[in-house]
Amino acid sequence: MNKIVEFYAPGKIIFGPGGLSQVGIEAKRLGSKALVVVGRSAMRKSGTLDRLTHLINDNQLEYIIYENIPSDPTVETVDTGTSLARKESCNLIIALGGGSVLDTGKAISGMVTNEGSVADYQEIEGKGKKFKSKPIPFIAIPTTSGTGSEATSNAVITNTKLDLKKSIRDVSLIPEVALVDPELTLSLPPSTTAICGGDALTQCIESYLGKKNQDITDALALHAIELIGKSLIKAVKDGKDLEARQEMAMAALLSGLCLSNSGLGAAHALSHPLGVYYKIPHGLSCAVLLPHVMEYNLPVVTKKLAKIAGCLGENIFSWSEMDSSKRAIEKIKEILTAVGIKENLSAWNIKKEDFSQLIRGAKGGTLNNNPRDTSDEDLITLLYKMTGLY
Repeated sequence: MNKIVEFYAPGKIIFGPGGLSQVGIEAKRLGSKALVVVGRSAMRKSGTLDRLTHLINDNQLEYIIYENIPSDPTVETVDTGTSLARKESCNLIIALGGGSVLDTGKAISGMVTNEGSVADYQEIEGKGKKFKSKPIPFIAIPTTSGTGSEATSNAVITNTKLDLKKSIRDVSLIPEVALVDPELTLSLPPSTTAICGGDALTQCIESYLGKKNQDITDALALHAIELIGKSLIKAVKDGKDLEARQEMAMAALLSGLCLSNSGLGAAHALSHPLGVYYKIPHGLSCAVLLPHVMEYNLPVVTKKLAKIAGCLGENIFSWSEMDSSKRAIEKIKEILTAVGIKENLSAWNIKKEDFSQLIRGAKGGTLNNNPRDTSDEDLITLLYKMTGLY
């Protein structure tokens, strides 16, 4: 590998069952008043939010809650939270929830110390302002195993005025603390577990195959793929299986480290506009696209796909490299089918007339990192396959 690489990770990673108990200690180390960012109701109903706030109180910190974060946070969501954090003089952000909540908290942490709207910093058509001031500290506590946002340098935000879903990105946005407690995922329903797991799997595979791959992320990605192959089906079938939940939480964390340092590919690029126009859950569209994108990329990543087959338990030593690479794709399809993810998105009634808008929304750095270059015609073919219109 004749290239200089850089690798970034959270300032501190706390991992393991019961890890939430450490949040008060970490919060006290980083700030004196926290904006606690949560979703719509799950964390209140489960009692997890109460546990969190008690732990903050026990460490003599003040806090204010910013809740009802939607599944696709918008520019307005972030700007409102930023105004609240400034008004209340918060010097710490704690986000408890899935990827959307974590992305919201992450974006707010960056915007509290920087002027303007978060829209000014989005990667739209290669543009976007850079942060001039360091974000306030951010503690990320994921309650799903999928997005890896607890380890990434970007936050995906929907710009409703432009009908685009794009990231803000800066290494300073990587959380100061990633607190990953697998026990927080035990109550996730099977469908959410499957979709989040599909997202993590896509992130690992796309970063491993992408043009910006590096040895560190390759090793992490292959291990995470192995963990998902062993545990995703178990976690979907028995949500109380703590060992499976722990392995999926680790895989998701590793997927975040991979994507943050080595980027993604065509599956993620197309998934974002599908979320904007059709409100398709991000992990679902990624998972459905994944085998189709792998097949498209096969001619240029045959050797790497063969290694994926080995990580998924296949005896690749008795097959040719090409057969092994094809088997990797089939194995991915089998895993996704076993957890209830269908081979296409025909149920969402995606229209051919929208393909041009979807392709426009897919353009950018993520698509450019795909190992095989794509034309608009190639993307149209992928859309036909994943929509079931082909």
